[in-house]
Amino acid sequence: MDTEIDCLISRRNCVRMWYQIREYQDVDYSSVRELYSAGFREHEGAVCVLTLKQHWVQAVLLGLLILFLFLFGSFLASILCLIGVLLAGRFAVSCLFEQGIQLGLSEDLQDIRASYMHRGQVSCFWVAESKGSLIGTVAILPCVTEPGAWELKRISVRKEFRHRGLAKALCRTALEFAARHKVERVVLFTSLVQSDALKLYHSLGFHKEEEFVWPSLCARLINFLVFKYAYKAAIK
Repeated sequence: MDTEIDCLISRRNCVRMWYQIREYQDVDYSSVRELYSAGFREHEGAVCVLTLKQHWVQAVLLGLLILFLFLFGSFLASILCLIGVLLAGRFAVSCLFEQGIQLGLSEDLQDIRASYMHRGQVSCFWVAESKGSLIGTVAILPCVTEPGAWELKRISVRKEFRHRGLAKALCRTALEFAARHKVERVVLFTSLVQSDALKLYHSLGFHKEEEFVWPSLCARLINFLVFKYAYKAAIK
């Protein structure tokens, strides 16, 4: 029995050897911002698909196709024009995403140490690295919109290192930190297009409390849903 336990422990240690989770250091600044930007851009395609699923968008595209057929009298020319409209739409989505990235970079990621590593504040920012490269991040700090709760933020893992348990390990690091500091309630916000993240949060014990459309005109037009998840920490 002891041998089996030792084998399991050894196997677990071997699995964990490929990454290290540690607190943020100033030398990580550029890599953290680059990872955030890359992860944010990954959702462009999903948002485009969500947009095309809206009935009003489909009606507009059909109307444009009929208009192009009337104007040009050629199905091929009409299709090419419609493709041009779709490409213009994709470019518009890309521009909106770049604005979103710049917003995040100008908020808490503008000065990571001041936002998360401030002495006397129950907050922290962690990074995961493998062979000297930064491959993941997670952070926790007091929630601005809900006094008395803490918010899990900046959960990101580089694409090629996903589905190997790293995201869960990062989140558990933050949740254990919260428990040590007597934090009873942790919340996070995520969106409809982040399907893998939703599965992760459920597996960690989070439950969905609220869903709402992001309060912007573009988000309302495509019914872009944001979910609020909550977790009750096991205080140590």
